[in-house]
Amino acid sequence: MLELDNILNKITRMLQTLSEILQTEQQILIENSLTNQLNEIINKKSQLLIQLKLLDEKRITLSKQFNIHPPYSEESTIAAHWQSITETTKLLASINRDNGLIIQNRMDRTQQSINYLKKINNPVIYTNNGYQQTEIISSKRAKV
Repeated sequence: MLELDNILNKITRMLQTLSEILQTEQQILIENSLTNQLNEIINKKSQLLIQLKLLDEKRITLSKQFNIHPPYSEESTIAAHWQSITETTKLLASINRDNGLIIQNRMDRTQQSINYLKKINNPVIYTNNGYQQTEIISSKRAKV
């Protein structure tokens, strides 16, 4: 049981680190500052999630070995750890979802800007029949 408690402690510490990473990511996204660090933060987050997955697999193996299952109501100390972990995980999932929405909103605005600029650079021309036709510029050069 001590080994299971140690794993839950490690998971708790890793979730705290993940919380700090997600909050930093959100701050960068909101303030639109230091965006060059965003890739590094995303890599740290991915590595931490892989480590958490491996620890969780160990937790599952030990749970089966001791024949106890979440929410671990048989062991009060482990049950308290588990409840804290599940509450923290829900909070982190919410922050991560918010970060995803911020990113999606930025991507939508960027696409709208691109579409607007394309309209400006590709003016609509009306043919003698009254239909719209976009101007096509040939890239071929004449030989002299």
